[in-house]
Amino acid sequence: MEMRAGEEDIEIGEDMTPSVIPLSYALHDAFLHSHCSSCFSLLPGTNFTRHHHAPTLLYCSSICSSSHFSPADLHLLHSPPSSDLRAALRLLYHYTPSSSTNRICGLLTNREKLMADEEISARVRDGAKAIEAARRIEMDENEKNEDALLEAALCLVLTNAVEVQDHEGRSLGIAVYGPNFSWINHSCSPNACYRFIISPPDNVLPFRDDSRLRILPAGTKSDNGVHDNIEFPKGCSGSGPRVIVRSIKRIKKGEEVTVAYTDLLQPKEIRRSELWAKYRFICCCTRCIASPPSYVDHILQEISASNMATSSLSSELSFYRDEATRKLTDYVEEVTAEYLAVGDPESCCKKLENMLITGLLDELIEVREGKSQLNFRLHPLHHLALNTYTVLASAYKIRASDLFALHSEVGGLSWEALSMSRISAAYSLFLAASTYHLFCFESSLLASVANFWTSAGESLLALAKSSAWDSLGKCGFPVLNLSPLAEHNCSKCSLLESFAVNSSFGQDQTRKADLDSVTNRFLDCFGSLLQKVWGFLIQGCRYLEVFKDPTDFTLDIWDFDVRLTHNDVDFKNWANKSASGTEDLGYIDQWRMDIFQLGVHCLLYGGFLAGICYGPHSHWTNHIRSALNYEGK
Repeated sequence: MEMRAGEEDIEIGEDMTPSVIPLSYALHDAFLHSHCSSCFSLLPGTNFTRHHHAPTLLYCSSICSSSHFSPADLHLLHSPPSSDLRAALRLLYHYTPSSSTNRICGLLTNREKLMADEEISARVRDGAKAIEAARRIEMDENEKNEDALLEAALCLVLTNAVEVQDHEGRSLGIAVYGPNFSWINHSCSPNACYRFIISPPDNVLPFRDDSRLRILPAGTKSDNGVHDNIEFPKGCSGSGPRVIVRSIKRIKKGEEVTVAYTDLLQPKEIRRSELWAKYRFICCCTRCIASPPSYVDHILQEISASNMATSSLSSELSFYRDEATRKLTDYVEEVTAEYLAVGDPESCCKKLENMLITGLLDELIEVREGKSQLNFRLHPLHHLALNTYTVLASAYKIRASDLFALHSEVGGLSWEALSMSRISAAYSLFLAASTYHLFCFESSLLASVANFWTSAGESLLALAKSSAWDSLGKCGFPVLNLSPLAEHNCSKCSLLESFAVNSSFGQDQTRKADLDSVTNRFLDCFGSLLQKVWGFLIQGCRYLEVFKDPTDFTLDIWDFDVRLTHNDVDFKNWANKSASGTEDLGYIDQWRMDIFQLGVHCLLYGGFLAGICYGPHSHWTNHIRSALNYEGK
């Protein structure tokens, strides 16, 4: 099945469905004690230490608690991880399928495909047994469970459920939606995305008359271009996190609507592998079948293999690149896992930055000339490098937080903590610039770019508002008493006005702000501000110091032995002089102001893009409004 646009064109940034209610859903076990098991919203007065208690189902209101399905739900909590099992059970509890196990509620179960895999079939059988045991609690003695039906329900969940994420990207649980959503096919270059409504029932905003279903199954016709909502199977309670599909490209009438089932910032081989493992199909979208591969797919897996003796590339060594990528991936995952488990951000930063700079020195490998030592280095836009920037931004942020805490306890200079905040912001900014570069060649990366620009803006604003600056000199910039949002407008780019249009109520207003025009105006201001602060932000960071301009990827990316010589004053030197009162460094105020302005621009541009992707009612646009009006402490 597939869904197509109705008999009208759909412009970029328009809702194509009303809020779709799930057929079934289940909160992940890890969030059972912190979030509502019905609407997935954060419980008031949540105590996150409560996860040590026995698992149970909690609700935020009497309305949500009325959605409680059966005692069998509680029984499955003793078989973790239980979210897939609980979602399958709830699907069966509400709906009576036909005698066939091929479809349930109009959705393919994919049972035959999954049961053909030995490993998956064993998991499905075990899960079906757990569901059967849970159902016995409420069944009559004469009633029987059909093994094929239980397996089919679980297979449907495994291949149709989507991860329900909050605005921070955390996967709170899973949900299965009806044909309005689930019949939308995957593409690695999609023209639509979707957002979730995670809110208590009394906080859900009413939807306007134009929130309608504007897509329909292929081969279906409608008289007015608007297809009536496909009726939900009888018995749906109307509870659970809802989803809305929104266009991220212009879609012509009759054109197929597609969304992404996997991370688009991965090369083709990884995308296809994940799609096969999860959904049992091989993607043949235009991006995947392109020959030669698109620029984005090429650069996401670009790696250099050089002979250390001659410092030259050899085409004969291309065979070893896949193995080198695997080893580098394992190394990054190992370091990241250690960082999350042990909590040593300093060690994490050193190891990952050393990997980015020196690459991977492989053991002696047989080549035609004999044995030689090889060096493999990631392109700065390699998908593994992009993931590493995210980890480094987080690790430097944690290091800064730890140092600030130490500074407040023992006193003394906080310039080192400010340095960590600087580099954290620099990595966030570099990640945003990197993904924007890729977005210029693949417009379906719009949602990722919106998220990264927003994160960069928040990181820069946090740096500008840090109280550590005040201990370094006489800083006159009143960042701790920010002006109202309306006073942040830049007369040159008018980003605030563009953000206000895209985050306002009234979907038709979204089209008034032209994406290309807003982007060009933003880049003008961004480039000007970047020149003033980039050298300051990256001082002391061995990897980022290579990139004089984080938006220019035409440099010799392999020449990490040549370090940039900055004309800027050494950060540690001026920090010591300023704090001791031996020198009044007036440019500190200007740096701080420029960083603040750069942060506002990044946040507003990210907010503008988020308005296109998620709409005016989304958590993202509300979150950005709050960030811009934030008052520092």
